[in-house]
Parts: sequence; C-alpha cells; structure tokens
Amino acid sequence: MPHVTVQLLAGRTVDQKRACAEAITQAIVEHLNAPRGGTSVVFHEIDRDDWASGGQLMSDSD
Repeated sequence: MPHVTVQLLAGRTVDQKRACAEAITQAIVEHLNAPRGGTSVVFHEIDRDDWASGGQLMSDSD
C-alpha cells in the first residue's frame, strides 16, 4: 500500500490537486505494480508564512 505525501505551498485549485493525484497514482501503479485502490496521496498545504527558503520566508519574497 504505497502512500505519497506532497508538501506544497497553499493556493493550488482542487482541479490541480485532482489531476496531480491521478498522475501520481498512475505512476505508482505503472512503475511499482501496486494496486490502484491501495495507493493514497495526501496534500499537505503549507502557508507562505510557514515555509522558508534560503533563510527567507516565502511570504517575504512576493
């Protein structure tokens, strides 16, 4: 039972996450020969104030 966690900045649409979940699931089924129904994908959205890169909050780089 593969489980994939995707961490990303908040702001993607439901349609974007739906398409991404489908693509990830298909890749797992294809490349790992795992059952589709046993594959799960979780989106963990992170606010721009809670993510820093290079010592700078993402919200400060807007």
